[in-house]
Amino acid sequence: MVGGVQLEIFTHLAAGALTSAELAGRLDVHEDRLARLLYALAVTGLLDVLDGRFSNTPEAAGFLVKGQPQYIGGYMAEGMQSLVWRADLLTAESIRSGRPAALHDFTDTSDEEMAVMIRGMRDGSMKDGAALARRFDFSRCRSVVDVGGGSGGLVAALCQADPKLRGTLFDLPRTCRLAGPILRESPGGERIAVEPGDILAAPPKGTYDAAVLRSVVQVFGPADAASAIANAASAVRPGGAVYILAGVGILDDDRLGPADPVFRNVTLMNIYPAAAAYTESQHRAWLSQAGCGELERAALPITNTQVIRATKRAQSGRTGVPGPASKKNTGGVMP
Repeated sequence: MVGGVQLEIFTHLAAGALTSAELAGRLDVHEDRLARLLYALAVTGLLDVLDGRFSNTPEAAGFLVKGQPQYIGGYMAEGMQSLVWRADLLTAESIRSGRPAALHDFTDTSDEEMAVMIRGMRDGSMKDGAALARRFDFSRCRSVVDVGGGSGGLVAALCQADPKLRGTLFDLPRTCRLAGPILRESPGGERIAVEPGDILAAPPKGTYDAAVLRSVVQVFGPADAASAIANAASAVRPGGAVYILAGVGILDDDRLGPADPVFRNVTLMNIYPAAAAYTESQHRAWLSQAGCGELERAALPITNTQVIRATKRAQSGRTGVPGPASKKNTGGVMP
């Protein structure tokens, strides 16, 4: 599937069925090698083949054709999913060494590679943003900060859903710089301000009606996760809301389920030094320490992303947890 996405096979077949020779000509590749992949994709159910002509199945047409609303090809081929698959093969080595065998240090990634990764994850962020707007009532919300938002796709989708809403992308300086052009291309992105910063070092500067942390808490160890939540919550007005979207899912307290976060917890130790999937009880404790209550756990419609919403309690002053500047904030890059 990744090979098909990288070659844009599904996108080229969107207009109609083609033979392997016709498709090879359009892709400027060797037909004999391409044909092997086409038949493999047919066996997996991503392509149909009739009289030597290949066409997309409904699933491929819906999810693997560039430009379609539900396109996930960027996430699979250019985003973190390719990294995840490679990392999972190194699990034994990570356990033996006590270190992530597939350590991904974004400080060593070129701007070009980082921009591709950020762009590849934008669609997923926008889908979660649209689903968040559908699941929760943002009618009284005028401002929202997307902490570690990467591309800013989530907050852009929130702004697209509500014309009165204005947002801020808060992320590391390089991520903010690379996200600028992507935001300008994103619906709703014209109402997004960009603030460089490090959520482990200090809170965002403004005061907001809501703060969102998508796939951010999970890349930190427990102490840093608590600090990130406290700093984000300190930028929210009393009565406002904090939303934690757990891309890897939320573990049950017995750590035996759901299956997705149990398996993703293994992946995380292969990629990051201290990352982990966390339980609902851990999230509740951190949010309570950050001055939040009235917690609600839900699954977003369509995307099924796990989210915990909490209300900021009335209190005086900002209660963020300042700390030394850190490079640990990866901008929510783990799916």
